[in-house]
Amino acid sequence: MEKKNGFFTKIFRSLHTVVFVVTVVAVTVAYCPIIFLTVLFSRKLARKLARYWNRQVLAIGGVKVTVVGADKLVAGERYVFMSNHQSALDIPIIYVGVSEDISFIAKKELFMIPFFGWCMWAVGHTSIDRQNPRKAHASIDRAVQRLNKENVSLILFPEGTRSKDGKVLDFKTASFTLALQAGVKLVPIAIKGAIDRLPPKSSRIVPGTVELVMGDPISVEELKGMSKVEVCGRVREAIVAMAEG
Repeated sequence: MEKKNGFFTKIFRSLHTVVFVVTVVAVTVAYCPIIFLTVLFSRKLARKLARYWNRQVLAIGGVKVTVVGADKLVAGERYVFMSNHQSALDIPIIYVGVSEDISFIAKKELFMIPFFGWCMWAVGHTSIDRQNPRKAHASIDRAVQRLNKENVSLILFPEGTRSKDGKVLDFKTASFTLALQAGVKLVPIAIKGAIDRLPPKSSRIVPGTVELVMGDPISVEELKGMSKVEVCGRVREAIVAMAEG
């Protein structure tokens, strides 16, 4: 009987995954031209549509986001959010969990994905070539200009890649060039449980709840006199405590 139940459970999960993938692709293809048209009139409105699209992606997969510590943020204030990276769901999770207008700094490969990547570019996210220091620095300059000009908060994944086991990886100090250059408060945030919902190198979505934990904002004044390595260590320590505590 247990084997029979296990068989049907596997079938159900497989069907759920197929439905998830097909539906997400269909929704993405449908949203893309709408977002492109909206950008012509208002990038701010296009960002709201992108947030709604990400909300739908999670809803289709049966993934709910619980936010802890949102009261630490001041509405309308700009921040540089620094997050751990567990899953391909991290971007939708942050979109849903962070109420501020946001702009991601993401590896250039994501922008090459049809429809998804095009929409990322259209709503104002910034691609970065991690293999080319000169281009990476130019990307940082663009991101900081966008923060100031468009009044958005920036999202960084200082690990540079997704964790394979949920543990927080070492941080790349280059990310903190932007963080310090932006001149706004840094907010460590931790994503917990995303790796269980959509594991690395897998397309199998597992319904459930993910937790997004907001750390205490760190002011520019607190960072005066600190090197990038020291700032990196402080932020990583805060994220590890939240993500693995």
